[in-house]
Amino acid sequence: MMKSKKGLSESLLMTLLIGGNVIWGGTAVHAEEPQKFVLDEYVVTATKTELLKKEVPQSVEVITKEDIENSGATNVIDALRTATNIEIPEAAGVGHTLGIRGSGKNDVLVLLNGRRIPGEGYGQVSTNTYVLSRLNVNNIERIEILRGPAGALYGSEASAGVINIITKKPEESSMTIGAATNSREMSNYYHFDSGKEGKVSAAFDANFTKARYFKWDDANMSKYYGPRQNYSLDIDYEMDKNNSLNLYLDYENTDQQFKKFTSASGPFAYDGIYKVDRKSASLTYNGKNTNSDYMVSATYGELKKDVTSAMVASSVSRSEFKFWNVEARDTITLNDTNRLTFGGEFRQDGRKDSSIDETSNQYSLFVHDELKIGDKLLLIPAIRYDHHDSFGSETSPNIGATYAFTDSSRIKANYGEGYRAPSISELYGTYSNADLKPEKSKGYELSYEQEFDDKTAAKLTYFKNKKTDAIAIDYSLAPAYQYMNIDKSSSEGVEFEIKHDLGNGFTIIGNYDYLDAMNDETNTRLNYSARNTYTAKMLWTEPVKQEWNITAWNKWYSDYRADGENHSVNTFNFVVNKRWGEKYRAYAGIDNLFDKEITSMRYSGRLWRVGAEMTF
Repeated sequence: MMKSKKGLSESLLMTLLIGGNVIWGGTAVHAEEPQKFVLDEYVVTATKTELLKKEVPQSVEVITKEDIENSGATNVIDALRTATNIEIPEAAGVGHTLGIRGSGKNDVLVLLNGRRIPGEGYGQVSTNTYVLSRLNVNNIERIEILRGPAGALYGSEASAGVINIITKKPEESSMTIGAATNSREMSNYYHFDSGKEGKVSAAFDANFTKARYFKWDDANMSKYYGPRQNYSLDIDYEMDKNNSLNLYLDYENTDQQFKKFTSASGPFAYDGIYKVDRKSASLTYNGKNTNSDYMVSATYGELKKDVTSAMVASSVSRSEFKFWNVEARDTITLNDTNRLTFGGEFRQDGRKDSSIDETSNQYSLFVHDELKIGDKLLLIPAIRYDHHDSFGSETSPNIGATYAFTDSSRIKANYGEGYRAPSISELYGTYSNADLKPEKSKGYELSYEQEFDDKTAAKLTYFKNKKTDAIAIDYSLAPAYQYMNIDKSSSEGVEFEIKHDLGNGFTIIGNYDYLDAMNDETNTRLNYSARNTYTAKMLWTEPVKQEWNITAWNKWYSDYRADGENHSVNTFNFVVNKRWGEKYRAYAGIDNLFDKEITSMRYSGRLWRVGAEMTF
């Protein structure tokens, strides 16, 4: 256990430096005159329809393009590092794990523009985190995060929440060139926007990244290092004012390697390879008429991967993953107070290698209703039916409600159930267990939101989730780990957020999260969860020309559970941005300024980042 008085005093010092009496809250960027928080923005992830953020019964967080830039993020994982109650700890060998509110590794669904994207999963690392590390952060318009059960709308892998990555849409003819580097990687990127030419508009993105060599002290292999390339093409065709087509193409090529050692402190053993060739394509039709808004979307993806065994130098595993997903839905406005959405989805996953040749099929039907009762109450019931070809059928209900006392105060409640069948990799891949059962979850949350004036807003949320047959890895079987079902697990906690505009370009933000994530079968806490998390954040934007921005935040974990031990640590981070109009931007920043190193929490000490871009 690590909890130093020096670390605590540094935390308090930095908190005082960034704003006197700390008020916890969210983000805002200010012009010459103070502006109120943008509470009336629309979000789509919570209901698959446009709904005001303050109307959504569930906890929703939006990270904008400006937030991403101001934080100096060089990848999507960086962009999520200050999000509420999201944990993405780095794994010792490769990748990361991903969780919301203490959830399991594959209980958070990652979407790209509202669509599923293919991933392969691997051992102790979640499928979705591979997806995150492969996305081009410079092509993101916004990230919508839905915390809490979302199985009724999105089905499998959404029992803990959804992260929807929304890319930039073609707007006007322009070209952006950028370069970024930090302690762990370097990259250069290009964005071309054709603008609208008649009925067609297009955007093309390219990103070239090179990961630096890095090895954890307790690992007997390095992280993957070397080059990775990403390309995407987004084309919109407007058939007429009510009908349109979108084609999205995405390609990645990774040609990296790793160094293997006989033990964490042993001599060098051999070099290994990690090669990925991934491509995906989606075609979406959107149409509307007087009272109906409908869409049909089809996505295909394939991924080929060659990886040298971490056990045998001459053994290279060659795997191929294929993915099909088709979705259709329609939103009908029945009257001024009732909007009904219904649809269906078909999904096929496949994996093939030297020992596995398996395919799984799933289809689902879903319906949800947005019903306004009077001027104050919004009720959203939903239900989803899923059928898996190996595990049968499951029904997941959800009901949410928002009651507005006034335009500036409201109470929200939501209850949902979730279901996830074991993946092919969990059943037949590394650490496989063919006897795994589907996991099921139930969760609810209750929130109160209040805007006190144009400068201050607060939110308090209580949540509780229970899961049966949770799929996890049994670490007691080391080194021959194996997936298992945990009979009962749960997470319970409180999230408190306050936002305050100090004026003159200053905003103080932050939150407090309490989390109790437990294996109820053994009465022990789950790994990679902190009982207490405090975040204090300060933003300053020069109020006249808005050319300078400073974003600084201190994040303090208390009673963080990792590798069977509890830790406490705080880190201070800052980024300075300089803009020259809308065409040029440069930034520099430091993470973990006081150089904290805790291997089990994957804190590797001080990290630096710099970058620049120009648009013409």
